[in-house]
Amino acid sequence: MKRKTLFQLFALGLMFHLAACQNPVSATAGEEGNLDGGQWLTYSELQCDSNPWGTCAPASDTNGCVKKYVQDQGFTVLDLTMTPAPADFVSCAACHCPTGRSFKVKVKEADAAKLLAVGFKKQ
Repeated sequence: MKRKTLFQLFALGLMFHLAACQNPVSATAGEEGNLDGGQWLTYSELQCDSNPWGTCAPASDTNGCVKKYVQDQGFTVLDLTMTPAPADFVSCAACHCPTGRSFKVKVKEADAAKLLAVGFKKQ
């Protein structure tokens, strides 16, 4: 019983440690969006290629598809990252359900409003 409890505490601590590593802290909350004249926006990817950028070919280059979509809208991509779905992520298979992956795009502050209209969210 004692070993089981210790293992659970260890596993919980490890999960918190790994979760903390996913979002690097570069500034205090509220200031991050204004660094280098840009705004970070996040998009949670959906099933069935029902995202604004549609189907990617090849499927392994989704970052490239997201970047091209944002650029095709007339915006400059200052930075782009993708966070994979957590190993324990559970979702439905309907087209409106998330895949668990999220894309973080940094654009100029003036461009943020147009991307918010297609499903991106402010950090």
